[in-house]
Amino acid sequence: MATGKVTIASINKLQGWLWDTTCVGFGARRQTNGLFYYVRYRHNGTQVVRSIGRHGSAWTPETARQRARQVLGTVALGTDPFAHTLSAEGFAHEVARYLERRRVALKPRAYGEVARHLTKQSAPLARLKLAQIDRRAIATLLAQIETTSGFVARNRVRSSLSAFFTWAIAEGLLDTNPVAGTAKAEEGGSRERVLTREELVKLWHSLGQDRYSDIVRLLLLTGQRRGEIGKLAWSEIDFARGMIVLPAERVKNSREHELPLSARAGYLRAPTPTQLFRPRVWWFQQLGRRQATTRPASRHRTLAIARPSTLMCHPPW
Repeated sequence: MATGKVTIASINKLQGWLWDTTCVGFGARRQTNGLFYYVRYRHNGTQVVRSIGRHGSAWTPETARQRARQVLGTVALGTDPFAHTLSAEGFAHEVARYLERRRVALKPRAYGEVARHLTKQSAPLARLKLAQIDRRAIATLLAQIETTSGFVARNRVRSSLSAFFTWAIAEGLLDTNPVAGTAKAEEGGSRERVLTREELVKLWHSLGQDRYSDIVRLLLLTGQRRGEIGKLAWSEIDFARGMIVLPAERVKNSREHELPLSARAGYLRAPTPTQLFRPRVWWFQQLGRRQATTRPASRHRTLAIARPSTLMCHPPW
């Protein structure tokens, strides 16, 4: 590994490791997502390399070198200065830090899924230090998940674990990703099954006069995802242009999506001022843990509908 004085000039052109010549045991390493300072020492016959921190506001070559001298001085007295912080590098502790940072970037549902993968489904790793988690531990965990929850769950947890350990490498906590090299379960090809014409006709005629049926009708007419239509807001319907405009945050590919409302969707009408008090087109009153589905009070109706019996006696195909 390269040696020399760790300075701003030297780290600006650094690739890989650089061990300081003015403070033996202090070094810097450039990684994919930043530059980190390290201290290296021997304790009880074992070489130890610990991260001081990422180069930035708190850590500069001088402040990191000063910290390294403090650590090395403690080691010289026979004490491992990082012994009391080992729990801070445990899987559970670092997962909590990771999730806190990801909370802002992820949508609520995606965040909930990742949190479940890393806390509940990865619970066997919770008491381990990051350095103790190797490929075998990950492979064993994934095999258990596949046995109890199926191959899809295995792949989702594997993906979340890989992202977490990639973050840990960027933070200077690990040098390698233990998920790398583990097998991804075969999920089969993409779904090709679609409803036949006869099935569509049967489904259309089976729909009733309730709000769930109204949602299914619009799903059939637009071909959108159930969440996109079920949570449709008045603000997302442009009655003047006859369009539904789904914002980026409500679309899987995070891009605004416009789709025309056909004449068959004419049962959607502009809301009254009273209905605008509730932002969504379809509103379901909560009754404990269940949702009200029948006999809504007329003044609480949130969708102005001319019923399909008068507008659409036959399906559009």
